[in-house]
Amino acid sequence: MTWSVLAGSSAGGAHDRAAAGSQDAHLVAEIAGVLVIAVADGAGSRRHAAIGATLAVGMAHQEVGRLLRGRAGDSADIRGAARVGARRTVRRFHRSVTALARAAGARPADFATTLTVVLARPPWVGAFSVGDGFVVTRNGAGELTLLHAPPREAARPPGAATLMPSRFGRVRVSRRLVRIDGLTGVAAGTDGLETLLIEFAGTQPVRPAAEPFGRLFGLADDPGTDPSALTRMLAGRRVGELTDDDRTLVLAVPR
Repeated sequence: MTWSVLAGSSAGGAHDRAAAGSQDAHLVAEIAGVLVIAVADGAGSRRHAAIGATLAVGMAHQEVGRLLRGRAGDSADIRGAARVGARRTVRRFHRSVTALARAAGARPADFATTLTVVLARPPWVGAFSVGDGFVVTRNGAGELTLLHAPPREAARPPGAATLMPSRFGRVRVSRRLVRIDGLTGVAAGTDGLETLLIEFAGTQPVRPAAEPFGRLFGLADDPGTDPSALTRMLAGRRVGELTDDDRTLVLAVPR
């Protein structure tokens, strides 16, 4: 199975004005026939959040990759890689940033970040997440499924927002595994795009926004799309007027 991937990231207006740059990170690779997407949103108030986000996506790929290599990539393999990979990634992140913080005279919480990881091999899609971020799938009929999206900030339980080592014992990991017959697309993004791409009822996420995702998956479907088109869109004035946060989006369609 091969995948066509569009990935883009842009700093939010607040970080642009502060010349801080984006604190999001993403990484995409195919490992043993399974597409692995990782996106992370470093906590904006933490001084080493961008480093934390970059570490988180890299560690997630390494830990999940170790579990997938040599496997068939069936539902049991994807479920196991998500479950064990999540646990190993959280523990490794905790150890690593604790050591980094000690060496830099910082606090482990200065590296706080969210993390969302997707594992896809049709018809199976698995995901694990710490904190915000979203995962959306599309089937052959064009139907969209919201595989993961947390409640808005006001409804999130304490300690659930970030992969924050100072609250290591209270980190909450959300996991999902679904079968999507005729899978034609997977998307993962950070919370800077939630209000644009997810429909909410109060604080609860309800469904993916059909019109924006129709356009976005259309870009990924077209083999002639410029690879930089998504980044330009995320950095554009129209998106910037609607969200002031960093934004990252990965779109993948099987070929």
